[in-house]
Amino acid sequence: NFFVWVNEEDHMRIISMEVGDNVDAIFKRFCAATEGVGKVLRAEGYDFMHNDHLGYILTCPSNLGTGLRAGTIVKVPKLSARPDFKTVCAKLGLQARGTAGVDSVSTDGRFDISNADRLGKSETHLVNVFIRGVKTFIEWEQKLEAGENIDAIIEAAKPWEPSGGAGSSDPEYPPNGLTAAVKKLPEWIQLGCGNAEYICSEKGATFPGDVCPDALPDLSEHNNFAVDELKKDPALYDKLKGLKTSKGVTLAKCLKTGIDNKGHPNIKTVGLVAGDEESYTVFKDLFDPVISARHGGYPADGKHPTDMNPANLLQEKIDPTGNYTVTTRCRTGRSIRGFCLPPSNTFEERREVERVIVKGLLSLEGDLKGDYFPLHGSRSYAPKPTGMSEEKEEELRKAGNLFQEPDSTLLLSSGCGRHWPDARGIFHNEARNFFVWVNEEDHMRIISMEVGDNVDAIFKRFCAATEGVGKVLRAEGYDFMHNDHLGYILTCPSNLGTGLRAGTIVKVPKLSARPDFKTVCAKLGLQARGTAGVDSVSTDGRFDISNADRLGKSETHLVNVFIRGVKTFIEWEQKLEAGENIDAIIEAAKPWEPSGGAGSSDPEYPPNGLTAAVKKLPEWIQLGCGNAEYICSEKGATFPGDVCPDALPDLSEHNNFAVDELKKDPALYDKLKGLKTSKGVTLAKCLKTGIDNKGHPNIKTVGLVAGDEESYTVFKDLFDPVISARHGGYPADGKHPTDMNPANLLQEKIDPTGNYTVTTRCRTGRSIRGFCLPPSNTFEERREVERVIVKGLLSLEGDLKGDY
Repeated sequence: NFFVWVNEEDHMRIISMEVGDNVDAIFKRFCAATEGVGKVLRAEGYDFMHNDHLGYILTCPSNLGTGLRAGTIVKVPKLSARPDFKTVCAKLGLQARGTAGVDSVSTDGRFDISNADRLGKSETHLVNVFIRGVKTFIEWEQKLEAGENIDAIIEAAKPWEPSGGAGSSDPEYPPNGLTAAVKKLPEWIQLGCGNAEYICSEKGATFPGDVCPDALPDLSEHNNFAVDELKKDPALYDKLKGLKTSKGVTLAKCLKTGIDNKGHPNIKTVGLVAGDEESYTVFKDLFDPVISARHGGYPADGKHPTDMNPANLLQEKIDPTGNYTVTTRCRTGRSIRGFCLPPSNTFEERREVERVIVKGLLSLEGDLKGDYFPLHGSRSYAPKPTGMSEEKEEELRKAGNLFQEPDSTLLLSSGCGRHWPDARGIFHNEARNFFVWVNEEDHMRIISMEVGDNVDAIFKRFCAATEGVGKVLRAEGYDFMHNDHLGYILTCPSNLGTGLRAGTIVKVPKLSARPDFKTVCAKLGLQARGTAGVDSVSTDGRFDISNADRLGKSETHLVNVFIRGVKTFIEWEQKLEAGENIDAIIEAAKPWEPSGGAGSSDPEYPPNGLTAAVKKLPEWIQLGCGNAEYICSEKGATFPGDVCPDALPDLSEHNNFAVDELKKDPALYDKLKGLKTSKGVTLAKCLKTGIDNKGHPNIKTVGLVAGDEESYTVFKDLFDPVISARHGGYPADGKHPTDMNPANLLQEKIDPTGNYTVTTRCRTGRSIRGFCLPPSNTFEERREVERVIVKGLLSLEGDLKGDY
């Protein structure tokens, strides 16, 4: 009753079904399997393709969004005999097919009824539309059996819709005023804790945070990565200053902290923050070179790997004697997709971020189980309506476990202090070796730590917590911000990628006394801070040593660099204690690096040949099963799939959504035909099926496929209107919600009598981020897609357990 197709039209097609109408069981099985496979994918460094505009990305635009079809074979001979049956279906948000699929007809009143929409509404919304709609159909069929006229009932019918909405205010509390505690702080801090952008002439914070001025101020004394780029290319500011993201973030917002703050005494700051996820693309001409400069030359087309699998850690003790390490920790940040980041988020957004994160944290069990403590004075959290006590707050701060109020102009200018302290807080477990900061500089800052050097336990706790919170987020319709170029998206570009810092307080007085200690650290991919943070110094040989990199290497890679590096530091310290000279050893030292690689071929097997079974098929099919693009004059398939010809062929007899748009705007083809995605997908690849195939006898086809995830953005001038036409006017700036929480389904029986429904099913597709989609993927990519999906499927237990 649960099936997954691998590498057909999509990377995965997931189907959950059974006899009868138990939609709840079917959907729960469907969600559990999707989450189970996703968990393994993330452990392998992959994830599903998803964004907050198009939802889950699939090959055909018709399946974007949820990709979900909840359907049942239902017997409604009297209702389906009405000449307006298709219109009746549409009134309830449904569509009808014959029982043998999209092309088939029904002769006995049995139809496959399913939700019509895919995009713009969440999974549970669409399943509820299906539940209520089919239940209504059966009630109407019963009325017709009783000889009743239902015309007026049908006329008034509408699809199921959810309900919702709320809010509150107080003139002595954010966003309208300041709390009593904030009013006790210096005025220069208060100015950044209200609703307005931070303007404070005392601190030189005068750059606007909303609209860029015509020209930049004098930057001759500034020293940060962002200003470096603006000095190199003065035209860059003029190019970007008028742009804004779809959430309204401007260059001024991103750049304000770097203009207000000339530099930092101990480290070179970035001088740039992101106001939302889209900032990294809209202002990429500035962000890309800053990211490259900050992350050791990371390229603008670089792919960032993710690996949160503790099994891939080195099984080595950092400090076998226990005499050198004091405490060890692993920390990272996470941002919730769909919200602005802390520099730009609204009062209401910040509260919703807190709600969903805390819901996830409170679901953690075992050694992660704990409680959430809002900052003293915060009124955002009903179970603690005035936040934690002042005593609790002071205790956590003294132990170094809680962030301070925003007493840095770097944070205040960025906008992270607005509405302080509302919706900020800390979660900690009962053992106090796991902490999560909420809504400080990032939506979440996750810290796992303990006395000693047990990195394996620390990282496992860290991964389990991240996965546990992520699971609840996805059930609520959210997810972490992530893409395959920048990894996990955070406010400051310095934390992109993994955002991970694995660190230990280690006693190395002799090694750290060397004048080249910073260079020694860099040789092993490490960095050293004093034990009180980034600005502090050490006077007793104790340093906080951690991985230097964040971006371009996976989590386990960076933790392994840290493990091997600190272990080496301790070995060197011991040699120095014994009076040995280690100059030559240091000279030859390098950071830890992994190993890997493999492949195979056969002239009687793809990609070099055809299998015996395929050779038995008609030639017109064989032509599409090898390595080349499908060219078959017998079937009229002659449009190239690699490079667009100068002009389109005659399209006067074609009928599909893509061709409709090309007919409306003939210049569109010329505009897009020379473009390609970073993976090499061309317009020809996307358009070939719609040119080779003039139309379909029963349904209007899309006439367009995506060769990879980026196709939807590079060729958006064609995809957007096609998507809009196919999905009932879905806008180019629409936000697609996701909700895979079975608790949000209607608890209604579709067919209480059991006389009308035959079988019910729920199906969708999923694509794996980082690979081309099936129209374009390589032989090797397809095999890797199969490997990771099957690994996920074979990990399923209980009623999902099966074989591939």
